[in-house]
Amino acid sequence: MPGRSVRIARIAGIPVGVSPWWLIIVGLITWSLGAGYYPGEVHGITTAASYALGLASALLLFASILAHEFGHALVARRVGVEVEEIDLWLLGGVARMRGQPKKPGDELSFALAGPAVTTPIAAIFGVLALALPASAPAALRAVIRYQAEINLLILGFNLIPAFPLDGGRVARALLWQRSGDIGAATATASRLGQGIGYVLIAFGVISTLNGAPGGLWFALIGMFLVVAAKAEQVQEQVLTTFTGVCAAELMSQPAICIPPALTLDEAQEYFARYRFTAFPITDTTGRAVGMLSIDQLERTPDSKLARTFVAEIADRDPALLVHENEDIAHLLEQPAFARVGRAVVVDGEGGPLGVVSLTDIQRALRAARLHDDSNSARPVPR
Repeated sequence: MPGRSVRIARIAGIPVGVSPWWLIIVGLITWSLGAGYYPGEVHGITTAASYALGLASALLLFASILAHEFGHALVARRVGVEVEEIDLWLLGGVARMRGQPKKPGDELSFALAGPAVTTPIAAIFGVLALALPASAPAALRAVIRYQAEINLLILGFNLIPAFPLDGGRVARALLWQRSGDIGAATATASRLGQGIGYVLIAFGVISTLNGAPGGLWFALIGMFLVVAAKAEQVQEQVLTTFTGVCAAELMSQPAICIPPALTLDEAQEYFARYRFTAFPITDTTGRAVGMLSIDQLERTPDSKLARTFVAEIADRDPALLVHENEDIAHLLEQPAFARVGRAVVVDGEGGPLGVVSLTDIQRALRAARLHDDSNSARPVPR
């Protein structure tokens, strides 16, 4: 899946980011079209003009992909699934969502929303390609024909029933609707996605060995499908395991807190002694107000450690303060928790009761899996 991206815009309230990998694929598409496609389609075209058309075509392609992802995002938001960001990256684009659909129909609607956007885009370019007279500039005809073909290819690829592609999400929604069990539906869809991924990897490797370098793209896409399908299955297992489990059940206690009046130089002693990556910060009344992480300390110049107080740089994101009855499955969906890896569990008055961390959750998950494996291996009494 895409890594950290650089935010470039906010459209309809949804942040849009680009991964550094996106620059690589734009460059490859520009080079491929500029070196091969446009010289063959436009007689006498200059090298500069050919590569300029290649770049324009690449950007137009990603504009179509962005529209596709906004189709997903806007419908998902309408059915109550929060959209964190849309990223453009190596293999196209992805709408990063927080949370899961509440019912099969919701997932079916936003899974089909992307193809519902790409279909008219491909149709419009296709009609234009057929309608343009032979006297139209060859460059214009080549640009439009490429967009029609590539959008049709994107549509067909996304409808492959390989989870987590759009077709795979449609398959999961239908399986979920039939069985009523999203966990079982996810497992089946994930296995299907992995199977198709392995087929693409094998096809790509064989094609490359037979002298077709383009086969590497099939292998790359196959590896993405295998990894992404496994990740989606694990995520669903985690959410299923921890739905209904409250923060107080998994927290480590008592909460070791850093007073706000300490300097960062003095606070270093806490990190050295307890070896945690973040600590709760309290105010003068003893209420938890945020977290201080080791990353914040490391970003502070040594010359300022003795002159900067903990309260000045503490992360005061409210999402880092969770009530003792907070559902762990909900906590795992919070970007703040993913960023820091810890959250303060507080009582009704805001007093710190303990700290729940990713380590606590991973430990509980391993124990749950061990328990499940033990039960499944136990012989059934006769």
